[in-house]
Amino acid sequence: MFKKQLCAILIMLLASVMMRVANAYNVKQYNQWVKVSTEELMRRGQDYLQNKGWVDSAMVCYSIVADRAQDNNLENKEIYQIARALNNLGYISATYYYDFQKAYENLNKSMELSKLYGFDNNLAYSYLNMASIIDSRNRLFANDALSTEALDNTKLAFDFAVKAQEWNVAVTSIYNMLEMIHNKADFELITPDLTRFKNLQLTDSVEMWQCTRMFCKATEAFQAGQYQQALNYYEKMLGEAQKITTNRQQCIIKAMQQKAAVLAVMRHYEEAISCLREVEHIAIDHGMQSELIDNFRAMAKVYDAMGNRQMAEQLDYKFLKARDEFIQKSHAEMVEKSRFLDEMRRVNDQVAQIQAKHERAHQLLLMMSLIAVIILIAMVLLVRSNIKQRNYIRHLYEKNVQLLDVKVTAEQPTSHLVDKQEDSAPKYQSQLDQESKDRLFERIKNVMNDIAIICKPDFSLQQLAIQVGSNYKYVSQVVNERYGKSFKQVLNEQRVLEACRILNDPNQSAHLTIEAIAANLGFNSRSNFTVTFKRITGISPSDFMKMAKEK
Repeated sequence: MFKKQLCAILIMLLASVMMRVANAYNVKQYNQWVKVSTEELMRRGQDYLQNKGWVDSAMVCYSIVADRAQDNNLENKEIYQIARALNNLGYISATYYYDFQKAYENLNKSMELSKLYGFDNNLAYSYLNMASIIDSRNRLFANDALSTEALDNTKLAFDFAVKAQEWNVAVTSIYNMLEMIHNKADFELITPDLTRFKNLQLTDSVEMWQCTRMFCKATEAFQAGQYQQALNYYEKMLGEAQKITTNRQQCIIKAMQQKAAVLAVMRHYEEAISCLREVEHIAIDHGMQSELIDNFRAMAKVYDAMGNRQMAEQLDYKFLKARDEFIQKSHAEMVEKSRFLDEMRRVNDQVAQIQAKHERAHQLLLMMSLIAVIILIAMVLLVRSNIKQRNYIRHLYEKNVQLLDVKVTAEQPTSHLVDKQEDSAPKYQSQLDQESKDRLFERIKNVMNDIAIICKPDFSLQQLAIQVGSNYKYVSQVVNERYGKSFKQVLNEQRVLEACRILNDPNQSAHLTIEAIAANLGFNSRSNFTVTFKRITGISPSDFMKMAKEK
């Protein structure tokens, strides 16, 4: 009964866990994933994140890899993959779960490993992600001032990318620096980096290379006051953005917003507004909430510059409303994830008690995965254990049923079974000849086969001697010699044999409890009866009764 209740609880807990996940992954798959190589997990994680949009599944893959950092016997190649997984977890935590604390934690761990083992290319990615997180938060809260922390991290990303020849990261780093620029003073801070960038001999195989080159030339022209030339370069940047696949819409929006900014400076306000309206449609169509928020603010600035305070205030209101809704949504999702995390921890505690071990809590989806695996394994083991135990019980039951009709003889005593024989009672020397022993044994056997007599609570060796009309020492000697066991063993076996007959007949045992059967057979308690029954037959009375009912 306990095992059935435990199985039911585990099933309900697992169902509750899986219902809370939008992109639920298959628990059986996870059980297989933990055996998958680190390289394959990284490949799957990238595919889930970039191609399929299965963020939860990607996080599971990366979390399994990151958890392998506990192994002290890892080669550099696998440690490198762990550093990458931590970097990716930092990116996912910030971008999809808005858990900036967890993002910083993972990125810092990735940096520590990368510095320790000299993984310059991974350092480039880590610094780039760290800078993006800082800059995104600043822009979300309308902080126009250049974040030196974000800029410093981006510069480090560029330095390590050039050193490791990670050209995609190098180009993206320059692109991000250009996005951070607000005025001439800010521009001067990145001039040395732009000079290094322009001296790089890259090809179009680096996807954002041409788009970033146009961005760089347009920014330089704009800062120099060459607005028409800047406008031409932003047009070219827009054309190059149309060709790329990674971050295509973001690059298109940035080119159009920069173009609108130049038009506003040139006092072509209507064209600037038209450009930003187009950006608004793109952002809405592609669900780009943060870009839409930025665009409201950019439009408000253009209307303010053209003296239309009413429209500027309306767009400022739209900006504030959209930003607040975005923040509230982020907080709501964080609360939901926190609740989910708490639920996972409660489930983990229950499973840990059953498994007699405590599983460490990791990130949200890793915890869910580990808990689901533990539940699944527990259920499988429980089922297998029940099947194995049930087969064993059935075997013992059938073996005992076959012996129910065996006739007790001196050559084949009633003792059958799986019971380990106890030491025989002491044998007494007597003057009985063989013929006398034979006659005495026949009388003993008749009495021992009489259930009404042997099931009396006070039936004893002395009572048996009285029943057969002989000295109890002679009786004890004949019992020991012919049965090969003591009187107590033979008595218990005869009583248990009768119990088997009763339990094997559902019509007879249907209205009897185990306690009643034990009392009727002369046992002084259920526990004594159960221990004796199981010692002789190998199974408990209740299991024997269940087998009989199923038969």
